[in-house]
Order: sequence, then structure tokens, then C-alpha cells
Amino acid sequence: MQDRGTHTLPGLIRLSAIPLGVAIGLGGVCAALLVVQMGCLARIVDDLAFRSHPFSAEHALISSLLAATLARCLLQWCADMAGERAGILAVSSLRQHLFRHLFRVGPVGLAGEETGAIATALTDGIDTLHPYIAQYLPRAAAMVVLPLLILGVVAGLDGWSFLILACTGPLIPVFMALVGFRAQAMMDRQWTQLLLLGSSFLDSLQGLTTLRLFGRARERVSLVIQMAEGHRQSTMQVMRVAFLTSAVLEFFSSLAIALVAIVFGARLLTGHVTFYTAFFVLLLAPEYFAPLRAFSASYHARQNAVSAMTRLSALMALPELQGDAPSSLPSAPLATIICRDLRTGYGDGPDVLLSLSATFGSDVLSVITGASGSGKSTLIRLLLGMMPVRSGKISGLDEAGHPIPQKAWKIGWVPQAPTLLDGTIADTLRLAAPDADIEHLRKAASLAGVLTFIENLPDGFDTKVGEHGAALSGGEIRRLVLARALLTDPQVLVFDEPTADLDPENAARVAASIQRLAQGRIVIAISHRPDVLSRAGQVLCLRDGRLVPEMDKGIAA
Repeated sequence: MQDRGTHTLPGLIRLSAIPLGVAIGLGGVCAALLVVQMGCLARIVDDLAFRSHPFSAEHALISSLLAATLARCLLQWCADMAGERAGILAVSSLRQHLFRHLFRVGPVGLAGEETGAIATALTDGIDTLHPYIAQYLPRAAAMVVLPLLILGVVAGLDGWSFLILACTGPLIPVFMALVGFRAQAMMDRQWTQLLLLGSSFLDSLQGLTTLRLFGRARERVSLVIQMAEGHRQSTMQVMRVAFLTSAVLEFFSSLAIALVAIVFGARLLTGHVTFYTAFFVLLLAPEYFAPLRAFSASYHARQNAVSAMTRLSALMALPELQGDAPSSLPSAPLATIICRDLRTGYGDGPDVLLSLSATFGSDVLSVITGASGSGKSTLIRLLLGMMPVRSGKISGLDEAGHPIPQKAWKIGWVPQAPTLLDGTIADTLRLAAPDADIEHLRKAASLAGVLTFIENLPDGFDTKVGEHGAALSGGEIRRLVLARALLTDPQVLVFDEPTADLDPENAARVAASIQRLAQGRIVIAISHRPDVLSRAGQVLCLRDGRLVPEMDKGIAA
């Protein structure tokens, strides 16, 4: 398991601690250079305007001013790059952690989650964390470092100015905190609407054919449009709050700077302060409020991050059902799978399997049959490692009787509704083994009984299959998926209704291939069709989560 701290914002910050520390440190150096820059500028203007110094006498100060300006620009660029690096590192690390975690959760653990909401969280949700790391945190540090530094300098120059800045500066964070509570609630609502919009849009796309058949497509489109309009209105409400906050902060900062200027003007007329002091403080006063304004401009990044992290934390909190495969696989092949007194169920629901015991051996086609809801798919999911066992044990043995852990089993899985990605036949097969050469592809296709079909195509293995295998028949898709499963030379082959929805000719071909593949490996199939049952060496009949005698299989089916 990866570091669970990554599902919190503090844990996310730790992932990018080094570049983020560099960005904050360079920001502090830039703050010091800014004070030096303004001090040099104030001294140059004072010398030229009021001390009658020739321009040639200011070369040292001008050189210092230019050097400080250039160094500050360069270091600020480096600080921004370090902040961007920190954001990229944190986001990429979180995305990797989250993908690994979701793979361990498995399809059964994710069955209760909306696909659209997960997709939105993995894309827009994670992307909202980048400005939080890259902009908000460095600006939050600058909001502390630069104002305190300027206050310290002003305190040594003029007490009245220090008092004005010290009193007006904290008003900005206080006002932001007051507005933040309202803005956070609006941001949470906006994020929830975005998740609902993503889920509804994806569901509409997936069910477009059904919606059109029932004449409900326009109604669904109208619903998506209404949800999009709701999200737009929520976004505009958040933007209005952000603009209002910026306007109020500008008002406070401008008022404070004007107050400092008025006080200095009156005191300059009476001779109670020097021009250098007044000009230096007036140059620093806008810079005193600049990081506060910049921080307020990026404050919405924090609100976005908090809202997105709530959903991401919920995904990270899903219990893991699968572990990593061992680094080294056992040398002996798996010969037997033994299930003893298995009990399991979904979530907090009742047991679906009730004290089930069975043995699956190699060189034998084992067929699991039974009525819908009898526990067939649940048993397969246990064997595939997609579900935890509540009680009982699943063990694997080699030919010598030595145990082989379930994580080390090499399993090939052929589902009832296989998925083909848009690409060539070779791309489809290489999904299981990206580095497989053409000879390995031919061998797997031959074992699946589909090599002749592929070679008779005009482009052979380079033939486009189309999205979801649109260019192929159902039987051709089944045999291609079987070839894909065989490409990794699995020790266990598992089929879910391998001949369902196939015509008799294709069903017979698939069933014959399955029987032939049982030599030297464990083959398990869910089926109630006679073309598979007639070739079975072992039939397990399930009823209400229990095994029943084989003679009852016709009733169970």
C-alpha cells in the first residue's frame, strides 16, 4: 500500500516538500531584494532632487539598484519554476497513488461508485490541486514574509507609518476569513454539480442507443443542459464573490496607502520627517499589500483543492481487495485449486456463498452452472482475487503438493461481454503483453482457433477492429479475447458464459477451443449451455450459494 497520507492536503504537500521549500526560500530572498531595491531608488531620488548630487556620483547606487532588480527578477522566475515543479510533482504522485489504489480496490469494490464521478475526480479534481501547490502555498508564505520584513524596516524609519500599516494589514486576512466560509460552501456546491454533470453526461453517452429507441434522447439532453446551466450559475456566483473580495481588498489597501501619504504630506510640510524616509516608506507601502492581494487572488485555489480533496479522499478510503503480485513467481506450475468452506458477500450484505468447498484440477474442464443469483459469478470473483473471503480458504498447489500463493497465480480472464479498444488486431492482443512479437501473436491466435481467420483478412494482424470490435462478429470477438488471454501463457483460464449469444457453429468452435486448452492448465467456465456442459470433466451446480448434486443441474439451470 502506498502512503495513505497522500489522501490529505498536508500529505500532498509532503510529496513536494523540496521544490516547494525552494520556492518559498527564493521568495524570501526576493522580498529582501525588494527592500534593497526600493531603498536604493529612494536614496537616488533624494540625492538628485534634494542634495544636489551629480548623476555621476550615483553610479554605485544605480548599479546596486540594477543588480537588485535583475537578481530579484531572476530569483522570482526560479521561485515560480520551483512552485510549478512542486505542483507537477504533487499532482503526478497523487494520480499514480490513486490509480494504484483503485486497481487494488478492484471492479467489485468500485461497483458502487459512479463512473462519471470517478473520471471527473481523476481529471478535473486532481488538476485543481496544481494551483493550490504551485501558487497558493508560495503566496501564503510570501504574505507572511514580505509584510513582516517591510513592517520591520518601516518600524525603524517611522513610527506613525508602522502603526498605520500594522493596523490596516490584518484587516485583509480577517475579511478573507469571513468571506471564505461563504465561498467554501459555494465551491462545494459547484464541485458537487460538476461531479453530477460528469456522471450524467457519461451515462447519457453510454445509454444513447437505448434512449433513442425509447424516444427519450431529447429529454435526457435537456436534463444535461439544465445541469450544465446550474453548474454555470454556481461558477458565476463563485466568481462574483471572488471579484467582490478583490474589490474590497483593493479598497482597504488603497485607503491605507492614501492615509500614509496624507500623514507624510502633513509632516513634510512641518519638517518633522525627511523626504528620503517618506519616499522610502511610500515605495514600500504598496509592496506591503501586494502579497496580500496576490494571496487573495489565489485563495479560490485553496477552496477548489479542499472541495476536490473531499471526493479524492473518499476514493482513497475505499478498502483494498487486491495486493501486488510477488516479485518472483514460483517455478512449478499451478496444478490444483482447493476451496474450503468459502463464505463471502458484498459490502455489509448477507453471505452469497455458504460453506462452499470445491477442487479444480488441471487437464479438466470444470463448468460452474446454476440459476441466476446462485453465486456463480461470486465464486469466480473470489478465484480472480476481486473479492475478500469472509471465512474459509482458497489455496493453490503445484504437482508436488507445495502451496502457491493466490497472488502468484497467472490467470487469464475471458468475460461474457469482452471489451476491445479501437485499433488493430495486433494492438488488441498486445494489450495483455505489450512486448509480444508477431510469432507470439500467431501462437496465441492458433491456440484460440482464430489464426486462419486473421490471416485471411486483407491486412492480417494490422486489420482495424473498430471501437468495441464493431468490424467483427460476436464469435470472432470471443476468440480474439481468448487469444489475448493466452498470450501471457496463463496457468488458470476462467470463462464467463463463453458461448452465450453465439450461433451454433461459432459456439461449437469456442467450446472446442476451451476443451482443448484444458490440457496442462486449470480451466473453469460459467455456463448453462449444452455445448460447454457436454465437454466438461467436472460440473459444479450451485443453488442459493451452495453446491447441489450434479443430477440437479438441469433444474438449477
